[in-house]
Amino acid sequence: MEIEKIAIRLMNSDETALEEVIDRFTPLVSTIVYNLAKGTLGTTDIEEITSDTFVTLWYNRDKIMPDKLKGYLCCIAKNKAKDKLKAAFRHQIIDIDEVDVEDELAVSDEIENKMVTELLRQTLEEIGEPDKEIIIRHYYYYQSSTEISEKMGMKNDTVKSRIRRAREKLKTILLERGYSR
Repeated sequence: MEIEKIAIRLMNSDETALEEVIDRFTPLVSTIVYNLAKGTLGTTDIEEITSDTFVTLWYNRDKIMPDKLKGYLCCIAKNKAKDKLKAAFRHQIIDIDEVDVEDELAVSDEIENKMVTELLRQTLEEIGEPDKEIIIRHYYYYQSSTEISEKMGMKNDTVKSRIRRAREKLKTILLERGYSR
């Protein structure tokens, strides 16, 4: 609840709210950037991306949804880090003799993960609301059925049964499309 109040103040251009967000979330943002960088970016780049994340948050404060401030901030950090990595790799020359098969497999795994993510996104669209929102809240935002029931104005048992049924629907659709993992 405290974060939501800070988010509302931030949306109203309160600079002290931005300072509070920076104080509270710098470790999280830095960790996200560091983990995405996988040792390819230096400390200066990580600090720069972290700062840019908060600047972007400030300039896009009108897009903040108070109950999703943390998630929004994480998305900005992730996108900023990816942009920096893309720019860094765009100018990198690769020596073909030094290509590691394990690196190739990692790229293959990443491509497969993106394909699975896209398939899952499409499948979630098909199950419709409110099941889609419930599944996203449960599996992506790690909200408990109790939290979901409070946020969505449903009974806890209803949320639990919708999670179970939506999971079965997703499984059926994914199997129909040939995904068997």
